[in-house]
Amino acid sequence: MTLHRRNVLAGIGGVASLTTAGCLGGALGGSSQETTLWNQFTGSEQDSLETHLETFNEGRDDPMVSENLSDVKKQLKTAIPAGNGPHTFPWAHDRIGKYQSQDFLYDGSGDLELDLEATFTENAASAVQWEDGVYGLPYASETVSLMYNPDLVDEPPETLSEMVSIMEDHHDPENSTWGLSCPPKTAYFVSAFLHAFGGRIYNEESRELGIETDEFLEGVELLQDSIWPYVADDTTYNGQMPPFADGNAPFAINGPWQLGSFRDSGVDATVAPLPDVDGGSPTPYTGVQTWYFTAQLDGADEASLDTTLEWAEWYTTNEDVITGNARNHGLIPVHSDYVDSDELGDDVPMFAETVDMGTPMPADQRMDTVWTPFENALERVFNDQAEPDVAMKSAADEIRSRWE
Repeated sequence: MTLHRRNVLAGIGGVASLTTAGCLGGALGGSSQETTLWNQFTGSEQDSLETHLETFNEGRDDPMVSENLSDVKKQLKTAIPAGNGPHTFPWAHDRIGKYQSQDFLYDGSGDLELDLEATFTENAASAVQWEDGVYGLPYASETVSLMYNPDLVDEPPETLSEMVSIMEDHHDPENSTWGLSCPPKTAYFVSAFLHAFGGRIYNEESRELGIETDEFLEGVELLQDSIWPYVADDTTYNGQMPPFADGNAPFAINGPWQLGSFRDSGVDATVAPLPDVDGGSPTPYTGVQTWYFTAQLDGADEASLDTTLEWAEWYTTNEDVITGNARNHGLIPVHSDYVDSDELGDDVPMFAETVDMGTPMPADQRMDTVWTPFENALERVFNDQAEPDVAMKSAADEIRSRWE
């Protein structure tokens, strides 16, 4: 017997009423007989998803089928317009504006059983709404924070100056040691320092760039002086992971998704808040992880629509999922009943402290034209190919020309 939405929702909000078993698999893109989700989780996050799917699918005639891909964003670009995409996928909230403008998403505001504002934190409820529509459900907030290797550092630094001093002591690339693991020109990872003096990459309210302001340029100079000298030359994400994972750097700046891999490598990665900045305040970008509703739901059969909405509602309100994601993956609950739970493990309070410092990533569709020119400009400064003001002006000119 198919478990319809109201029956499933009767078990939501506490420990799962559905127990183990189920089925995974399915063809890429799915069919009218399959309800599909796409994800690009790896390692322990992927293991957890499979476990949750087994629990959710128990007793269902219409199971949720998962496809694990290497690049969900790239696949969505071609699949959704062709009608071959998933019904849902997990991603941070910042894609909602872009995807809604491209007709990639489905407005579930008329179908959801739960009350967003009563169920989730204010920021999380707001993050999944765009232009009066609801395009997904939030399941966690996250940001990057400081991680340290307790075999190399006794206590986490309280100030950036203290952190620089420790990095100086360990940084010796000729002997394969570095001060820091951090993708140095990826905005999300270094946003705390770029925003430290009040500048912003983009003002979503005024829809204006901020990368040429004095406050923002001061943040770029902070990167030049205090962060960039201590990272490996390879600016890619994968190139930045080995120094910390191999025990050859005292610090990393990364998010909860990387904790499991660091620990699996043998490093007791320990989370701490970002250090204070003299004369400023670290202000990292924060994200709200969301199960998106895709355009595949527009005109979908009742089984697929019900299964997708039931999955999102179950996953975002189930106690085992919420506390498990917190303890195992450092994901910060956004369900109001669990925000202050004492069963979330040691990592979540540290990430939560950093989230409190932060600012939400802009969800405006215009941001899609910002990231590449801006990060190219950061790389030019990183490589000593341009001064900050010159690089940022060039990037701003390119971005504005794309807006015309």
